[in-house]
Amino acid sequence: MNVLILRKETDLLTEVGRRIVGATVLGVTYRQTERGGLNVPPVGVAHEVDLEVVLRLSTGVISVTWERDDLVEGLALGWEDAADPEGVAAVPADNSESWRGLVGHAITNVYASWQVSEVNCPESMWSIRFSFGPRLHVVIALGELDVSGWPMYHPDSLLLLFDENMARSYRPSGAIGSAWGEQSL
Repeated sequence: MNVLILRKETDLLTEVGRRIVGATVLGVTYRQTERGGLNVPPVGVAHEVDLEVVLRLSTGVISVTWERDDLVEGLALGWEDAADPEGVAAVPADNSESWRGLVGHAITNVYASWQVSEVNCPESMWSIRFSFGPRLHVVIALGELDVSGWPMYHPDSLLLLFDENMARSYRPSGAIGSAWGEQSL
């Protein structure tokens, strides 16, 4: 079961960091809708994912998906790899050009970026960055690519950014910071 991550849940944030930092990425799967047609991982520095990103780590599994709870939009994290439901395609992504340089490396830090999706809503995580050292990173954020290939906010899809400049420049209107994320978990 995935849990929507809110900034006020400090114990959960500590647990997220504890479970991830130091773990080695062993594999990556994108969960897409079958009707979306994606059966191979995208190429380039930005990947669009319909439903979920599953990271197989040396310490277990973490899944990242989008979630809505009434007006609160954000990323949800879970620690189990559920079976693929009907209508969902599991696309192995660990052999893609963007992931090849990260698989086999340990995660050295995790950073979050927060947003207020609607007035009077709590701050929710809209972006998470996995750091593998000073120059290797991947950001998973709410969003999709516009027609020119730049990130735009979309609360019910995921965008993986492998380019630091693109991640630093992506900041939707309700976001407190860019997708790059500066708060270490």
